[in-house]
Amino acid sequence: MCGASRFPNVETVPRSTSHVSPSASTWLRHPAAAALRLGGAGLVLLALGMMWASRIVFPGNTYVSGLGAAGEITSVAFNVSLAMVALGGAASAVGLWGLRSGRGLFGAWAVSTSLLAASAMFGVGAAVPCSTGCPIPLTPGAAPQDLVHTTAAVLGFALAGVAIIQTLRFGRVYASLAVPSLVLVIAAAAAGGILSLAGVATGLGGWLELIATTSALIWLTAVSLATQHRITTASVLHRSMADSQTPDTARPIGWTGGAPHLHLLG
Repeated sequence: MCGASRFPNVETVPRSTSHVSPSASTWLRHPAAAALRLGGAGLVLLALGMMWASRIVFPGNTYVSGLGAAGEITSVAFNVSLAMVALGGAASAVGLWGLRSGRGLFGAWAVSTSLLAASAMFGVGAAVPCSTGCPIPLTPGAAPQDLVHTTAAVLGFALAGVAIIQTLRFGRVYASLAVPSLVLVIAAAAAGGILSLAGVATGLGGWLELIATTSALIWLTAVSLATQHRITTASVLHRSMADSQTPDTARPIGWTGGAPHLHLLG
């Protein structure tokens, strides 16, 4: 066990629990996948900064979607930032393709599938902003575009939440990123949604909604960067162990010589 603890990125768990196929493992180590992960993370962070800038300059109280409502001074900047979230999320999803827990209700499909679906919904939300004032759909004064935008936003947020839940079983590193994000997203989004439906405390509800959005986007960025760090570390260890004569007492569990099989989860 001592040998295994010295090499956290190599085979310290059975292959059956990692659920990263050989082809997916090859893709995750590909330079193109790394570029997508890092590029997607950078784009998402830039979009988040634009969202906060839009909220700061917005004259009055509003929910996140209201920043992109027709006629608002922040509409162009916000909708561009939402489109950047969609593009960055999709890039990160492709760069993370193949990671899945394989266990539980949400383990049957890859986390990238949830992220791609969420990104598509955010893309719809960016393309179809709500009308002036961003009224609640199906209420007096609401337009068809309000129903489309709100539905896309809600589905996108829900799918992002599913993606966060999926990473809870990826190991301690991923769980430590998912748990606080999940708590913030659920608490802030629920409180903001209740205030929105009740039509009270718009200012507080809007800020809570922005906090939930921020938490989800920071989580996505952190997952992309954490995965890249683990792959880079594993690759360095792969080369160093392949080129050295490691004593038996220092060999990772399951290593019988040469370069070990590298795992990304755990």
